[in-house]
Formats: sequence, structure tokens, C-alpha cells
Amino acid sequence: MNESTSRLRIIGALTLTTALLLTACGSVEDTNGNGDNSGNNDDAGAAADAADSEIAWDAPEDLEGSVTLYAANPQGLNEELAEEFTEAAGVDVEIYGDTTGSITARLDAEWDNPQADVVYIASWGPAAAYAAEGRIADYTPEFSDEIHEDWIGDGFYGRDGSALALTVNTNATPSTPSDWEDLTDPEFENLVLMPDPRESGTARDLIAAMVSSWGEEETWELFDALFDNGMDVQGANGPALDAVTAGSYAVVLGGVDYSAYSAIDAGEALEVVFAESGTMVSPRPFFILEDAPNPENAEALVDFFLSQQGQATSAEHNMIPAQPEVPAQNVDYDDVNLLDYDLDALEADSEDILDEFVSRYLS
Repeated sequence: MNESTSRLRIIGALTLTTALLLTACGSVEDTNGNGDNSGNNDDAGAAADAADSEIAWDAPEDLEGSVTLYAANPQGLNEELAEEFTEAAGVDVEIYGDTTGSITARLDAEWDNPQADVVYIASWGPAAAYAAEGRIADYTPEFSDEIHEDWIGDGFYGRDGSALALTVNTNATPSTPSDWEDLTDPEFENLVLMPDPRESGTARDLIAAMVSSWGEEETWELFDALFDNGMDVQGANGPALDAVTAGSYAVVLGGVDYSAYSAIDAGEALEVVFAESGTMVSPRPFFILEDAPNPENAEALVDFFLSQQGQATSAEHNMIPAQPEVPAQNVDYDDVNLLDYDLDALEADSEDILDEFVSRYLS
């Protein structure tokens, strides 16, 4: 969803979905066929209310006005979180939604007159760069001591994350690959698509993680073979998934898993495969700008992001929560076989690695 020319003003009230509440309390629908639960409906409703109250976030008192959020996809999740925050805090959320690359370009153009309060993007590297430049406010969100330790940066934090996968169109693929190297086989000639790392922060992070784990020589050997086999690169994650879903290609290399799960839920013939040799879970960082126009509202919003209520909403949208205590819908963080990388170390070399990748394959 590209909303680079407009802002969505999110005003309204929305609680956690009924499905989440029923799942949380273990309720099931009436199966008697007559709509009569013989009194059990009251018990189920009470249990749902109790489950809701256990994870509901308590907003600070006396907040007012608005807060501006620059947010990468998924926009449906961002809008739902904004609506829940507005209900709890009485603060309106204005969202500028776009890709990570477009958001960082807009931030760079606005440094002398900042418009954003809170920024949420899909790549760890730019957040680390902004922190090093002193552009991130010094604020420790509530609940930040309850998230994955390696999702804590220097003033920025992973709100939720996505595992990078092989997203396979089961109607278009000659076979189901199990690892990155499988896509170099002749049967996958001209059938593989990769998001453009100049537009997709997660694609850039994946390349850097491969280099960190395997070294440059082995990584470039893999991509040499992939491009010799006709792998294409185009667009960000959304367009890449759309092309594979349509059958123009058979596999997305390094696609974000949450988009694929959402498409599967909608009935698309897709399968999510995690490479046997390892992949990465890309935490999607958020931070408050140093010169945020509405700092108190910004602090409340990021507190809400890491609350159990906010984390449960992220999980409902197929993201991997930052809080291990909140279960994921599809795959938990600890269940993914990870490449050998350090998020902070990736930033030091990621720009050079991206430049090398572009020089080798895209210029």
C-alpha cells in the first residue's frame, strides 16, 4: 500500500478482535444449532472480558492532541494499532505510510523541519544510522525489558518482526525448494524473483546476513548462480509477492513471511519455506525523533507498541511479536533456523554490501 502523497487520519475506537479474545480464553462457538448456550454464553463473555483486561494497556492521563507516525507496511496493522491507541489514550494518530526507502528519504528531507514524531521501518540499518547521528530521542519505552534482547538498539527497538523465506506458488513451481541453492537448479530458470534491496530493507538485511554468516566469496557465488539462472529483481516485497501469486514467477527469494501468510489466509496457493541453511528474522524498528513535535504523545505511542495489547495485535497480523510471552500466529522466533549474524554488526557493512550487490547485478 503506497500512500506517499497522503496521510491517513486515524480517529476512532477499535478493541482487540473478537477472534483474539475467544482464542485467548479458549471459547468456542455454540454448536447446538439453536443459538442457546444454556447460560454458557455469559460465562464465555466474562472470560473474554477477563482476558481482554489482562492485556489491555493503561494509557497515561491527560493526553490530548495528535501524534504523527511514519510507518512502513503492513498498513492494515499500523491502522489497527493507531485505532486501539486512540481509543485508549484519546490521541489521534496521523499516518504517513510508504516503503522504508521512501520514509527515510522523506525524513532526510525534513530534518530542518521535522514532521514525524514516531518512525517505524522495516530495516534495522537505517535506525542504527540515525541513532549514531544523534537523531533519535533518548527514551526507554515501557515493557522494553520484556522483548528479545537482540531487538534492543541504541534508542530504537524492534516492534515486531518478519522471517525471510522462500515464498512458493504451489501451482507454478516445478518442485518445492528447501534451500536458497535449490533455486540455482535449471528447473527454476527464469522462475525466481527477489525484492530489490534498494527498495526493500529486509532484502538488504538478508544479503548482509548471508555475507556475515558465509563470507563474501560464498555469498557472491550463490548470487552469481542465481542470476545466471535468470533470477529477476524488482520492486519491494509487496509487488514481488503479487508477481509470484499471479504465477509470473514461481518463488520469491527472501520474501517477508507475514505477507505470504496473509495471502494464504485469503486463499492463495502459496507455501512458506524457511531455508535449511538458515535465514534471518528481521526486527522492524521504531524510534522517536529527537525533535519530535509531540514528544509526550510519542512516548505513549511507543509504550503501547510494546504492551501485550499492541503485541497481540501484531501477532494477529502474522508478525512475530517482540515479546516472547505473546505467541506468534505461525512461527515463533526461536523456531527459525538463523544465519550467524549480529544486527548491530550488520549496519557497519550493509551499505558497502548493498553497493557491491548493485554493482554486480543491477547496474
